[in-house]
Amino acid sequence: MPKRKKSPPLTKEQFLARVMNRKPNREKAVKNLLEELHTYEMKYQMRSEFFYKLIVGTPLEDQPDFLDWTMCYRGYLQVFQSQVLPESETADAIAIG
Repeated sequence: MPKRKKSPPLTKEQFLARVMNRKPNREKAVKNLLEELHTYEMKYQMRSEFFYKLIVGTPLEDQPDFLDWTMCYRGYLQVFQSQVLPESETADAIAIG
């Protein structure tokens, strides 16, 4: 197998420009978030919607697993709602929870 030629290293500016120009793949993001949410739901035998309403604002919210689940659910809401609501309403909906 022939050796691959090494590309010259990117500068910080080139790297940032390349990353910032990428289009987010919403379908892939939603799929990944749903898989992660499903894992938590199976582990704790509770749907994410119920968990979120019960846990937010309590001391248990700071537990590592619950914090990760909360962040995952918020990410899911943000991606999902950004497809339906204008950007300013999405931020308000997530803050209200």
